[in-house]
Amino acid sequence: MSAYFIPAAQIILAIAMLVVALLCIRLDRKITALREGKDGVAAAAKELALAVGRAEASVATLKASSQEAQTHLERGIQEARAAADTLKFLSSTARALEGKSAPSRVDREAQHDLRWNDDPLDDEFRLKRRDRPTSEKWGGLR
Repeated sequence: MSAYFIPAAQIILAIAMLVVALLCIRLDRKITALREGKDGVAAAAKELALAVGRAEASVATLKASSQEAQTHLERGIQEARAAADTLKFLSSTARALEGKSAPSRVDREAQHDLRWNDDPLDDEFRLKRRDRPTSEKWGGLR
């Protein structure tokens, strides 16, 4: 029985060594693939770092443009408030004048304007004089 036992043990051992060799080859391929994958992961990490840098630059640009828009908007709001105040003043003045009647023609004729000659024949002179600058109308006085 020992004559058959040694060659059978050697055959079993040879088969086991072939299986181990095949497993080692598979393991080597997996390790190689993992190394190549690590290189891919490293490249992906570099690309990710570049993308993060570009995103940070974009955020800084957006922040600067939003601050510029904010100052522009604040300026517009101030102008709008000034216009609203002017409109409030004009509307309150208009409401105050609604209650008063307009001066009649007699009242207007009763008022004497010292700047102009009231002679109706002198209309052309008055029109020419009105076109002059204020400094000429009043002899340089304001």
